[in-house]
Amino acid sequence: MSEIPSSPRVKYRVDNNFFIIELYDTKNLNSLTFDDFLYIALCLELSNKLKEINFTIIQSSGKFFSAGGKFESVLELSPTETTEKDNDKLRNLYTLIGSVATPNVYVTNAFVKHKKPIICLLNGPAIGLSACLVCLCDIVYSMNDQVYLLFPFSSLGFVAEVGSSVTLYEKLGINKTNEHLFFSSKISFDELYGKIIVKNYNIKSTNDNNLKQTQLFNETVINDLKKKTKHLSLESIESMKPLLSYDINNKLKMAQSLETNSTLPFWINGEPFKRFKELKEGKRRHKL
Repeated sequence: MSEIPSSPRVKYRVDNNFFIIELYDTKNLNSLTFDDFLYIALCLELSNKLKEINFTIIQSSGKFFSAGGKFESVLELSPTETTEKDNDKLRNLYTLIGSVATPNVYVTNAFVKHKKPIICLLNGPAIGLSACLVCLCDIVYSMNDQVYLLFPFSSLGFVAEVGSSVTLYEKLGINKTNEHLFFSSKISFDELYGKIIVKNYNIKSTNDNNLKQTQLFNETVINDLKKKTKHLSLESIESMKPLLSYDINNKLKMAQSLETNSTLPFWINGEPFKRFKELKEGKRRHKL
């Protein structure tokens, strides 16, 4: 099997015909760097190439699915006084464009062109770009009714990214999408169930046992999937996916450039960096 560079927060393994991607930085609520999102895309590409794989699973660990992007990772892209003095604005702009375009184009496209069903095991809240990944999956199972999604784009000073302008509209509906994206409000389990979440396993979690309970959830879902797919035509499933996703994938392809070009001016103007810095310093409250 081909190898890809490792990540300290994301890992993958193969279990029979399942390719399993797992987030495992529980101490930091599975928050991710830009490189981690790129790594997930590389995992999807690897899964695509393996003929023995029929399903791709994205799962997590601990209390949160993912608290979104790491503050430090975002702030590393912020222009510094030294950059201004060295008249290195073009180089900084080049780096910024690449960092903003990567999740909006490369990562989103990795989901769009994926040939196998992508199944998300949502064990807890997902924030920001991580919530966008959840919405790009074909099937989402929840651990319990404590899960939620949050897209705090307006709170952080930029616009919808990573296909969320399409996936939320298509799956949640235009009015609820407007409400939650305009006002950076949580999308509760009740709103997600039946539209994004297709089944709730109702495995309760507390601060004392969330690691074990999430592990139980992950194992239970995968065992269920093995039983459910045992007598199915896997070739039929793979052939059906492009038919079922044709419409939304075309919209996602168009959204890649629209979202990138819409969000880039906000990053160039520096407002997101200002707000992420305030979050890191405790001057701004994160809506977790």
